[in-house]
Amino acid sequence: MSINDAVPAPPPPHGSLTPCPSCALTDRIRGVPAVALAERRSVTVRGSGSDGRTETREEVSALGKALAPAPPTVTTAFVTLLALAFPALVATIVTFSVGMGERGAAGEHKPDFSPPSWWTSGHSEFPNSLPTSYDEIVAGAGPGPAATQAAAPLADAGGTPTVLVVSFLLMALLLGLVAGAVTLFVTRRRRLTGRPRAERLWNQAWYCDRCGTAYFPPAAGQDTGALSLTDFRRTIWTAGGYGDLAERYRIRP
Repeated sequence: MSINDAVPAPPPPHGSLTPCPSCALTDRIRGVPAVALAERRSVTVRGSGSDGRTETREEVSALGKALAPAPPTVTTAFVTLLALAFPALVATIVTFSVGMGERGAAGEHKPDFSPPSWWTSGHSEFPNSLPTSYDEIVAGAGPGPAATQAAAPLADAGGTPTVLVVSFLLMALLLGLVAGAVTLFVTRRRRLTGRPRAERLWNQAWYCDRCGTAYFPPAAGQDTGALSLTDFRRTIWTAGGYGDLAERYRIRP
């Protein structure tokens, strides 16, 4: 049988569709999952560069976002922390490289291990020329100027350059930003563990294009009256255990 000879299937009986409680009609109602899927579109955008590259991304309309069964997993705070972590990583690498270079340059100075001046300053007789008083011992036992000057580079070589200290502080900041981002992500995922329960109720809901409201059939065990998008979202998210987030992600007109 050709396609032209095909007999169209009869429409479903009127009783299989729950009329909209607001307009009492069924010609403009759709299942909420179908509406949410239809409001997602893949858009191809050409880049501004001379290479002419294109990028395909998904866009969700305001209606699709309003009918979402759960808030987004990735939050603005999560993206902000990751955005701050990238320059912190670059700064850490640069300052660490500069600090290690400065420390290596300071380590090239070798201390002078030549004998002190009092050892070679004319004490030819031994032991008659040795110092006899405490003041002479204190004055003559210390290292000479050459040894004192040689010890300064040694102390500098053993110290830590300021740039290297800044690098360690930036590294601590970087680790804090990454830890904060991971904590936000894991916490949000744990809060959304009840999403399957919310989706079970969400799959039974209807949306009326004419009235712009959603509602549940009697079999869903919910109030069968027309719900605004805000009330619908609160009902679905409460079923998943994260209804308090409905106020934070309030639907903007």
